[in-house]
Amino acid sequence: MIHSRKLFVVASLVAASIAMAATDGINLRKTLQKGTESYHVHSQSQQTITIPGGGDQEMGTTTMTSYSYDIGAVDAAAGQAPVDLTAKIEKFDMDGPMAEAMAGQKDKLLVTVKVSGKLDSRNRFTTDPTKKIDPRAVMMGTANSSLIGPFIEFPEKAINIGDSWDVTIAKGPTTFTEDQKITAKLVAETTVDGKAAYTVEITGKFKTYVNVGELMKANPVPEMEALGAMDMVMTGSIEVTGEATIDKETGKTLTMTIKLKTKQETSIAALGDQKIPSTGTSTVKITLDK
Repeated sequence: MIHSRKLFVVASLVAASIAMAATDGINLRKTLQKGTESYHVHSQSQQTITIPGGGDQEMGTTTMTSYSYDIGAVDAAAGQAPVDLTAKIEKFDMDGPMAEAMAGQKDKLLVTVKVSGKLDSRNRFTTDPTKKIDPRAVMMGTANSSLIGPFIEFPEKAINIGDSWDVTIAKGPTTFTEDQKITAKLVAETTVDGKAAYTVEITGKFKTYVNVGELMKANPVPEMEALGAMDMVMTGSIEVTGEATIDKETGKTLTMTIKLKTKQETSIAALGDQKIPSTGTSTVKITLDK
């Protein structure tokens, strides 16, 4: 009888420890450290643009962009650090009927965009709203560096494999007029180049509204003014699915692959009530520089 009681006690302790481990869960956090964190982003897009009176026009683009995050002194009490982001388009190629017309403009599209902001331990990169935005970055997509990645917002509380949480798409001049949510899910443990990591899935859909004219008032670009961008407004939606691997030790994003489906309407005052609709798909691959 005493032996049976001992076995029962041991079994109870084991069960309790397992239950406690499950309750404690995994606390995803970014290790903030002064220095530079760099990524390369490869994007391939295919877009169909319906030109009023000109029918559908196909356009494909391939870009390679380097993202360099210069992380400043960490405020341990606040759990955040100042960051200067430099996004440089290193390569830009086009194909389709519009490619020839744009061939002479390629060098002008190899822009470098600098953004200031803050990064916290929950992996949230918040840009400084007082800084000017380069309108060319909006047209090229680099202004939405905090929108697509490489940082995924981590959950507030500890979670377990299979749990989901909300990721905020913050309102702003290059996103929408209010905050929106997409979903992240912790799906597995994995290994990337010998590093223990977690696999996170990303899914969701959000609306977009960009008043290019307002951006141009703060930061004029003569080449875009000639295209009528002073009166340009872009509205639409983006559907996103993707997967990322997160380093267990540091919380750094090691890899990320995202697929985007876009629907957009562009209105220009000079065209009156006509709108230029477009649909597109993109595959974005992000890798941490070694």
